[in-house]
Amino acid sequence: MVKFLKLYEKIGIFIFLVAGGVFLSFASPYFLKGDTILNIVTQGTYGAIVGFGMTLAITIGGFDLSVDAVMSLTSVFLSILIPVAGIPLAILMSVIIACSVGLINGLIITKLKVNPLITTLAMMTIIKGVALLVAGGRQIVIHQKVFMELGTGKTLGIPNPIYIMIVLFVIFYFLLYHTPFGRHISAVGSNENAARISGLKVDLIKILTFVLVSFTASIAGTIRTSQTLIGIPTMSPGFVLVAITVTILGGTSLSGGKGNLWGTLFAGVFISMIYYGLNLIGVQIFYQMLSVGLVLIFALFIDGIRNRYLETIKAKGIKV
Repeated sequence: MVKFLKLYEKIGIFIFLVAGGVFLSFASPYFLKGDTILNIVTQGTYGAIVGFGMTLAITIGGFDLSVDAVMSLTSVFLSILIPVAGIPLAILMSVIIACSVGLINGLIITKLKVNPLITTLAMMTIIKGVALLVAGGRQIVIHQKVFMELGTGKTLGIPNPIYIMIVLFVIFYFLLYHTPFGRHISAVGSNENAARISGLKVDLIKILTFVLVSFTASIAGTIRTSQTLIGIPTMSPGFVLVAITVTILGGTSLSGGKGNLWGTLFAGVFISMIYYGLNLIGVQIFYQMLSVGLVLIFALFIDGIRNRYLETIKAKGIKV
């Protein structure tokens, strides 16, 4: 059973991908076309990118429900700053502003000892209000059309968002698995008290982790704003569900201590495949949302079984 659970943790998402791909290839003659595959992967970049940050948050034993609000805040500030500061500087400033949300989340969680779920839920509401206030309750059109190249342009026939997703994956993969900071994230998530006793700066690690979550949300918000050329203060409502689904389905356990970035990457594509594929065969949007919710419940069910079983065999003194 242990071998099966470890195998599922590593390749479970690939099984979902293959099964979904086989079903949709029979259900729609358009599914296996090159443009369709590229569109699915491109749409999956949003969930995957934010999922990279969420993977770190859940690995450290936390949570972040404010990601869709951060995307909205980024979008609004981009639309305001681009005409004034130019595209590169506007992106940089908007990302820094977004990262400050993660900084505030981290400080409240570590210094005031407020539960991450409550903190980020409250911050989500606050930041949505700030985005609406700054935008004056309206959408702001961006007239610099060259900005659209970031989200809609292609390089060597591949959409630019895919390149951005790959670059961020490499960065986060290296960060989590090949740096002391990544090992410290896993250590804190596995046993925070032991991490403190061993001399790790737990508060700083948590703060930096939540900053990175906001960073990924700001990148996703930048890409989406580029595609629409509109600053949207209510961008992607409920997107946090997608980010959490991608992370849990990818094999990152809610109990913390171990993240699976490869799983997050492919889970982002899988969730996109659900939406895009069901749309191809004419399934209405609320059924698509229902499908994603069911996938999340299934992923949580498997995670719960895994955790209970591992706790049971550890209690018997069996090494896993």
